[in-house]
Formats: sequence, structure tokens, C-alpha cells
Amino acid sequence: MKDKKKRYWTLLVLLIVILIAGIAAAVYFSRQKDPETGGNAYVDADASAWDDGIDTEEPREITENILVPGYSGAEMKAGDTTLSLRIGNPEENTCYLQATLQLEDGTVLYESGLLEPGTGFEQIELNQTLEAGTYEALVHYQGYSMDEERSELNASDSAFTLTVTP
Repeated sequence: MKDKKKRYWTLLVLLIVILIAGIAAAVYFSRQKDPETGGNAYVDADASAWDDGIDTEEPREITENILVPGYSGAEMKAGDTTLSLRIGNPEENTCYLQATLQLEDGTVLYESGLLEPGTGFEQIELNQTLEAGTYEALVHYQGYSMDEERSELNASDSAFTLTVTP
């Protein structure tokens, strides 16, 4: 009788361990980047209405090109993680954009989810602090189709100088 109880409890514990491992694996793999859908292929719910700052009263030609913001420079304080940098998807676009801020050496400081046309951020939270200095940085914008497949479209980089003050 004791052997049956012991086997029962051993089997029960084993099933619980397998269940926990399965849940942990599901969570881990659901957070992995999917190259077919563009990494963090979710529409960023934190993005808000965003103005690209382009004067709409001036006539301009709208083509099938993807518009991306450009930058000349940005500044922040050493030790801070908040950077005032306008990252967004101009409303004229007909695709999602995903923005990745990185340093010249490839260090990724920020990555957005998919930004719908007309949404973005006035400031972003970096994933690390920076020491005082001048850094060459860029925002890599990757376009994705707005259908279920979210196919990769054109990409563009916008380089700028990031100054971190003491």
C-alpha cells in the first residue's frame, strides 16, 4: 500500500514539475523575437497621438515611400534613462514602423513595438544609463505591412549625435 501512495505522489509531483516547465517555456518563447514578424511584433499600446511637426499647409508630394523622422541631435543628463526624442510614425504612412535606438557600437538603448501611422512618443525610456560624453547614435526605422502577415518593408536609419551631460 505504501508503494502505491509513494508512486502516486511521485507521479503527481512529476506532472506538476512538467506543467510548470511547460508554462515557463511558453512564457520564454512568447517573448522571443520573431524575424518573420519583425521582432516585437505587437502594436505598441503605449504610443499616443503624435504630430510629425511637418506643416500640412505647405503642398508636398505624397508617394509610396515610407516617411521617417530625422534628427540632428539630442541631449540628456548622465544617469538618467529618460530621453526627449520624438520617435513616431508620420500619419501619411500606410504601414507600421518599429523604432530601435542604438549607439554606433550596436548597443540597443530602446526598441518600440509597432507604431501605427500618426502615433509615437515625445520621450522614451532607455534600457540603461549612459556616462557623460558624446555618442554617435541612430534610430533604425523598420517598416511592416499592416496586414496579418506584417511583412517586412523598407528600413531607414536616422543618425544623430547624443550628448550626455554630467
